[in-house]
Amino acid sequence: MIHVCEIMFQRSGHVPFNAGFLATIQAAFPKEELSFYGGATHIEELKKQLGQPLASSIAWIEIQPVSPGIRYGKRFFRELGIIRRLLRNLSRDSTSRLVLTSGFPSTVLALKVGRYLQWANPAVQIVLHGLSGVVGKRYRQPIHRFQDMRTALTLLGNKNTQYIVLEQSVRDTIVKHLPFLSRHVEVLDHPIAPNEGASETIELSAPIRFGFLGLASKAKGFPLFVKLADEYAAKNGEFAEFHVIGHFLGDGPGPNVLKALATKPGGSQMSRANFIRRLSSLHFVVLPYEVGSYTLTASGVLLDAIAWEKPVIARKIPIFEAMFEKYGDIGHLFGDDTELVEVVDEILEYPDRSRYRNQVLNLRNARKARAPEILSVPYRKVCETGGLPPS
Repeated sequence: MIHVCEIMFQRSGHVPFNAGFLATIQAAFPKEELSFYGGATHIEELKKQLGQPLASSIAWIEIQPVSPGIRYGKRFFRELGIIRRLLRNLSRDSTSRLVLTSGFPSTVLALKVGRYLQWANPAVQIVLHGLSGVVGKRYRQPIHRFQDMRTALTLLGNKNTQYIVLEQSVRDTIVKHLPFLSRHVEVLDHPIAPNEGASETIELSAPIRFGFLGLASKAKGFPLFVKLADEYAAKNGEFAEFHVIGHFLGDGPGPNVLKALATKPGGSQMSRANFIRRLSSLHFVVLPYEVGSYTLTASGVLLDAIAWEKPVIARKIPIFEAMFEKYGDIGHLFGDDTELVEVVDEILEYPDRSRYRNQVLNLRNARKARAPEILSVPYRKVCETGGLPPS
């Protein structure tokens, strides 16, 4: 029996990852009963993404996830209630496992407390998409320090617990700073969701369309993307278009600030179908992420680019450099703002259609390597490392 829970996202957030991960688990352990706990809307989106017959092979249980944005203490106690329910429903046989597909620092601590309160210690996996507080400066104020991920990973031990990260560079950084976790942190490549992927390649021709995907935030480099759009609207508007396929959290800047964008971010997350439709028309996905914010964070946007075969223009940070090392020429890397402009200038002035087609082919190979049926083999090994015997 394997219980999988999305404790954080209520709507379409994380649907592509959760769909790919569920398909990977099912392929790795086809004889095990598989249940998924999540919000009602999230479950409906997941079923659509998975399609039949995979969706019908999973037991679906509705819960009320704990959204980001509420204070630590309130979130902790709500998560503790969910986790205690999950532990009660989990059978005591040797192959049973609880899998949390996302988690805050409070989630990690709630899991440890929940197991202690119920005298239950089943095998548990937690996918950690971000690990702020593990490296670098920590809060000086004790109460804030208590609430970071480093504290959560350190307190109350980690027996029968695996933390799954989605990039090797993330694991390397964690183990360097917290060597006692070396036996508990495993890497699984970010899986591509079933029923996702380009069926045809668009040609590199004017106007060349550059896209920014997802949350329009400073950490993701949104201000730099807007600055880039402004620059090219003034000097090269007919040959380049800049699209934002994403949304703000809260109020964004006024329309005059965004006037150079061909597609502007919305005020809420769009449907997956609409997101894919807009993504399909792009030539390049731009990833101008800030170094400090994404040293220990995997990028779902990068997986969208791989799935839909869109070469990337990405900042030189470990998670992106590792992808180029692994899969070859999948786009362009830049070090600073000046280099980003140079890369876009080169693409517009000397469009290399042959290189572009090769980049797309490399992305196609990367997509195949991250298909759930391929990743089921390394995932099974990860489970065996954590003490889950073959079924």
